Amino acid sequence: MSNQQWQGGRRVGVLRMGMLVMITMALSLALPACKRNPGGQLPEASGEAVTARKDEVKGFALVNAYPDQKSGSLAIALEFSRPLVGSQDFDALAAVADDKGAAVSGSWVLDDDGRILRFPSVEAAKDYRVTVKAGLLAADGSKLAKAIDQAVHTGELAPAVGFASQGSVLPSKESRGLPVVSVNVPEVDVEFLRVGEKHLPRFFAQYQRGGRRGAWDLDRDYNDNTPLGQLAESVYVNRFVLGGKPNARSLTYLPTQDIKELQAPGLYFAVMKRTGRFSDDMETAFFSVSDIGLHTRAYKDTLFVHTASLADGTAMKSVELRVLGADGETVLKGQTDTNGNAVLKYTLDAGQVLVARREGDISLLPFNQPALDLSEFAVAGREQAWFDVFAWSGRDLYRPGETVRVQALLRDFDGKPVPAGKTGKQPVFLRLKQPDGKVYRETRLQPGEQGFFTFEQAIPVEAPTGRWQVEFRTDPNSRDAVQGMTLRIEEFLPERMKLALDSADAVIKPDAPLRLQAQADYLYGAPAEGNRFTARLAVSVEQHPLDNLPGWFFGDPTLELPKEARDVVDATFDAKGHYAEDLSLPAEAKPISPIAAIVSGSVYETGGRTVTRTLKRVLWPAPVLTGIRPLFDDGEGSDANANAGFELQRYDAAGKAQGGKGLKVTLVRERRDYHWRFDDDGGWDYEFTRRFENVETRTVDVTGGAARIDFPVEWGEYRLDVFDPATGLTTRYPFRAG
Repeated sequence: MSNQQWQGGRRVGVLRMGMLVMITMALSLALPACKRNPGGQLPEASGEAVTARKDEVKGFALVNAYPDQKSGSLAIALEFSRPLVGSQDFDALAAVADDKGAAVSGSWVLDDDGRILRFPSVEAAKDYRVTVKAGLLAADGSKLAKAIDQAVHTGELAPAVGFASQGSVLPSKESRGLPVVSVNVPEVDVEFLRVGEKHLPRFFAQYQRGGRRGAWDLDRDYNDNTPLGQLAESVYVNRFVLGGKPNARSLTYLPTQDIKELQAPGLYFAVMKRTGRFSDDMETAFFSVSDIGLHTRAYKDTLFVHTASLADGTAMKSVELRVLGADGETVLKGQTDTNGNAVLKYTLDAGQVLVARREGDISLLPFNQPALDLSEFAVAGREQAWFDVFAWSGRDLYRPGETVRVQALLRDFDGKPVPAGKTGKQPVFLRLKQPDGKVYRETRLQPGEQGFFTFEQAIPVEAPTGRWQVEFRTDPNSRDAVQGMTLRIEEFLPERMKLALDSADAVIKPDAPLRLQAQADYLYGAPAEGNRFTARLAVSVEQHPLDNLPGWFFGDPTLELPKEARDVVDATFDAKGHYAEDLSLPAEAKPISPIAAIVSGSVYETGGRTVTRTLKRVLWPAPVLTGIRPLFDDGEGSDANANAGFELQRYDAAGKAQGGKGLKVTLVRERRDYHWRFDDDGGWDYEFTRRFENVETRTVDVTGGAARIDFPVEWGEYRLDVFDPATGLTTRYPFRAG
């Protein structure tokens, strides 16, 4: 060992010895201070238990007032100690006011056990004050001793999330993605699985629709069920951030079109759950990615198929069609022609799936899904038949004793004359029915040239009055008529007097009356001297005050005006058959919107029969009004998830464009909160409360021609407000998107 090493070791040893001495001295000094407790006992256990006590409610009283979301919607709930009498007018006994003291419109609903009153017409995260009058009656006869004044904070809405659609077909090009609806959910975890083509029938047999499912439901393997993992392969998992404001229903599109793993055509199954939640319930939906649109019509033993591109709507030819059986094997093959059509000899089977394939693209149609629901479309009318009868008459109103004359043409479903068959020309069987449904006459009509028919029938003087039916059939034994028309048989007399209503003013100016003038005469020329004259006045918002601008909307349709017409005149005509009076408009008809004033006047004959005419004049509230012209069909509404376009222009009462600057244009979104209620007489029904929020505001100048403006809209109710600073008036146009 070297000298240097020995010295290092010695130095370390000296340091260790010094530390040992210091520790020994410290212990010797500390031990006298750490004497043991002479008693040798631990202290007694102490502490007082804290218990929550609920105040005991004696008699009939309010137990609790709280926000309630158990019924699926937010409501203020009042819980009483005893059941209430359900026949009471709760809306008169209890009221709700907002944080500014304004009354909240709505109705109270009593639950089944009679102890809880719910008021559903409230918003989340708001302060309300509930008042209940003394005298509220309990079922046992007791009454509320004193009035109640209670503050309630509604709090936040319970988080909720789900897929907005089921079985969607997402175009492979220009798709917005998979829609998700959420409330107070910032993020979700979603796993996407791709279903194998061979497993399509089995998949649709188990999952006819999406919705909320538990893990046991997705993994069950009993009763001929197959776990989802054996039908589909997981291809993508990720976390998605959802948009939306607090306590507001928001629609977010998951960008499936940007995910490489989800761009291949086929059927996908999405499983979604909220982040941080570990319950068994998960939201599910299936969707397909394809550019092939499938339309089918199922008949008794044939299936008509039409294929078209979802990108541009053009027919797709040479599309391979296959029907897969329950075992995944092909049971029928076919192909579309140059028009994209195919007719397959096939009888519909709910356990099978139609698969369309073309150049790597694939589209699916399971036959166990509901057919297209046409209940919301105007498709009412007779059933399809191989022929049509086009019938007409010189008039549809006859008196008993007159002769009814009906003509008709027989055509096939292509509008061509029906050719003669082996047995000759096709006859038509006509049936004339009385208002009580009894058949008055049934006859066979032989066609003339070009399938022309004619029919005459004298109506007896004693014939019953009302609506008579003319029915046409090609088979006399058929119960259902394919075509028909209605005639009215009535005891009527022609008018013997004439009445003319007029006003000296083309439009009504603000705060001015409607200057009515009436002239009544007998048809043989004599004035209606001394005849009684009555008139009623009705008002309504006039959105189309200019006849030369039929597609433009003016005024404010949300303005509340009297719904019933009021009597304004009951007088007699002078010696010249003339009457004049200035009629004041109702106080509600303020000059803030164009308002139509409609006068319905009647002159009375000596026997009391009346001749009635109407006159319309429009209140024009300002020299110039702003008009809105939607660039979409007003009845259909704007497309959802697209831009809604409008044109703006200012017009005077003569219909001349004026232009203007600084128009404030605001897109307003209408939010509806639906509430279900039950009534013993009418059963279940719903009502809703409206909330409005300003989405976007812009300033527009109108110079020269009409100014165009576009706003992006989602599905729902909207309103476009245009404020004109020059007049101080606002034009409002409500519309629907989607």
